[in-house]
Amino acid sequence: MRDDTSGYVVVANWRDLDHPQAGGAELVCDEVAADLARRGHRVVLLTSSVAGRPREEQVHGYTVRRRGGRFTVYAWALLWLLLHRRSVRAVIDSQNGIPFFSPLAVRRSTPCLLLLHHVHQDQFALYFPRPVAAVGRFLESTVSRAVYGTRTVIAVSPSTRQGAREILQLRGEVKIVPPGWRVSLDLATSSPVKTDHPSVVSVGRLVPHKRTGMTIEAVAALRATVPDITLDVVGGGTELEGLKRLAADLGVDDIVTFRPHCSNEERDQVVAASWLCVNASEGEGWGISVIEANALGTPVVAYARPGLRDSIQHGTNGWLIDDAQPLAEAAAPLLAELAAPAHRAALAAACHGWALNFTWSAMTGRIWSAVEQETRRLSLPHPERRTGSDVSTVVRVPAELVPVDWQPRLRHGDVVSTGPGWVEVFLANADTSASAAVMRRVGIVDDGRIEYRVARRRDHLAPLAG
Repeated sequence: MRDDTSGYVVVANWRDLDHPQAGGAELVCDEVAADLARRGHRVVLLTSSVAGRPREEQVHGYTVRRRGGRFTVYAWALLWLLLHRRSVRAVIDSQNGIPFFSPLAVRRSTPCLLLLHHVHQDQFALYFPRPVAAVGRFLESTVSRAVYGTRTVIAVSPSTRQGAREILQLRGEVKIVPPGWRVSLDLATSSPVKTDHPSVVSVGRLVPHKRTGMTIEAVAALRATVPDITLDVVGGGTELEGLKRLAADLGVDDIVTFRPHCSNEERDQVVAASWLCVNASEGEGWGISVIEANALGTPVVAYARPGLRDSIQHGTNGWLIDDAQPLAEAAAPLLAELAAPAHRAALAAACHGWALNFTWSAMTGRIWSAVEQETRRLSLPHPERRTGSDVSTVVRVPAELVPVDWQPRLRHGDVVSTGPGWVEVFLANADTSASAAVMRRVGIVDDGRIEYRVARRRDHLAPLAG
């Protein structure tokens, strides 16, 4: 039953999924908004206008309100929040280079979570003239730091959290919450068959920072030793015509197929049939396309750049290569390995297993938990005081030390796993000292056998997804 007295949960994002340039951030906002609506919340997505779409409509259980363009949407969203500030329960402020600065328009007691998909400081210059790029960098860093203060930040990966701290210097507690994935194939009933020849696929918007041209150049170089290789470029964007010319100039337009307008079903069929997915991006927030390729049984090779080094576990669901290594040089031995059907099948199973760690429901649950924690924090007389930490800890406890009914005393976001004779607990945003206090609080007495270690990158990902 929907509680209409609880106020709006507002998701602010500069585009929605119906926008022709929609990407991963739009998918995240759609899934989170839809999941929150299913949980009984009144959800409103504030976004920019889209040609051919109404100003207001119901989508997946939530309300979409569209006004303004690429830049004016920010002013319009702030005005909407200001006018409805008494009816807003929480704001999930999605930052795609520039956030909406929602704390300026709502009450001080209203939780405003900054959903940080990616740090864009190095990308502004790729899309805007120098003066405009400088303004963008200033808004993303200095102004964001001042406006959001100690408000909670949701980072989609460890790399994004690192960028939030080291580059943007944001001061609020940063929680790592990786997204889920969406494919159109019924993986429970379908068994995609790989092509009988070496096949490569590239998936994503055709924009400068994705560097799809590097993939085309790599396939051109590989053709000398792998004459039956093919490449599918799935996605559209401003670079499409230039990439077509590049393929023609390199003499590979006969083996490169561009698919700018294919359906989701066609995209997934192509990805599932390919031997290898190549992601040459200079950096991502996370890598939804990586996890979707994995779900379809296809490993991914990419440069060890932000986000990609989080979503790819080297040797498990793909491979990470050094910036200095040519893409063709890295891909050649991988294609040789993948020529063995048994090896392809084993990798496909490993890829799918990794993808199963990540669900939209888990992401939404952790975001809403953060909203509730932020609500409590802002109700304190001095809300700037907090005990959170960027460090998380993994605690291993002998099973005989664990009391009955202890888990309800853990926080949402703490994850418990078990093995023969031991219980392991992932304690989010707690250093080793705080973790020892948590063990005492839940009734576990340390007899000297409890092990504490600082969580590594992988620890932050799979547990948080489960």
